[in-house]
Amino acid sequence: MGNKIIYLSLVLIFLISFTSIAKAGKETMVVQSSLTFNPSIYGDTVTWAETVTDSAGMYNLTTGNITGLGHAGDCPSVQGDKVTWWDEENVIVYNISTGKEIKIVNASTPAIYGDNLVYVRSKSVDGQPADYQNDQYNSLYLYNLSTNEETQLTRYEHATCSASIYRNKIVWSWSNQVNSGEWSTNISIYDIPTKRVSDIRRTGTASGGKIYGNIVVWVEYQNGSMDVYMRDIAKHKTRQVTFDGNSKNPDVYGDRIVLEKIYREGEKWLSDIYMYNISTNGTTRITNSTYAREPAIYDDKIVYMDSRNTPKYPEEGDIYLYNISA
Repeated sequence: MGNKIIYLSLVLIFLISFTSIAKAGKETMVVQSSLTFNPSIYGDTVTWAETVTDSAGMYNLTTGNITGLGHAGDCPSVQGDKVTWWDEENVIVYNISTGKEIKIVNASTPAIYGDNLVYVRSKSVDGQPADYQNDQYNSLYLYNLSTNEETQLTRYEHATCSASIYRNKIVWSWSNQVNSGEWSTNISIYDIPTKRVSDIRRTGTASGGKIYGNIVVWVEYQNGSMDVYMRDIAKHKTRQVTFDGNSKNPDVYGDRIVLEKIYREGEKWLSDIYMYNISTNGTTRITNSTYAREPAIYDDKIVYMDSRNTPKYPEEGDIYLYNISA
């Protein structure tokens, strides 16, 4: 009992000492749509999906131009001059510079970096698309946009999801059914040049891996709690980032990890965006709206969905941008 009290005291001291409120920076509403979700950002380009139209959208921070990208069944992501998303049947890659599209048939949940595109492809069963298949029929694939070469990375043994790619490294979650009502979810990494697969986390409770540089971040779901972890793959060291049991949706860029913290206020579940500095172990609260979630980060810019304008309908939300250095 004494050790438990000491541990909880240390956690409280950590939170008090290293959590601060963002004093600098500027927040701007980027898209007022009320039915947006899961934004992404790269450079001056912000992308998102809309539930009312089931479509993907793109906003240029420099010109202010909004471009409709077409039907989308999940969240688009942007990297360089390319945006990719899933249209509920195929993976679409849109080239911002040329305006041309590439379609990968019968594929889903894509992620992109440069000319490398990763996605889930389903084994052909009854001619149905990937989203209708049993999870055990799914496999992770890599497609090179320059050579048009497709490579199967995993066998059809485990469900694959939440892929993330940075340069020559691919991180993804995979699930294994333990029994009829229980799944074990783990995270692995694939090195494209060497074709080597290694484990990032094999606790059975890890999900949602993201990678940037040598840093991989994910969420551990244990005993009803959610906490963010990170691993430095160059140093082979794993670190727990949050200790509150209510943190999720991490993203990473450089020395910064952004994440969403949820908390209860009366009968309501609320949420805000926080930023963790890897070098200093310092945590900064970015928003104080109680309705912010799903953050993504690029350089000094953080984008997120926020329902502050529609508090009675928290499933709705606009896209905001917080510039750390403004």
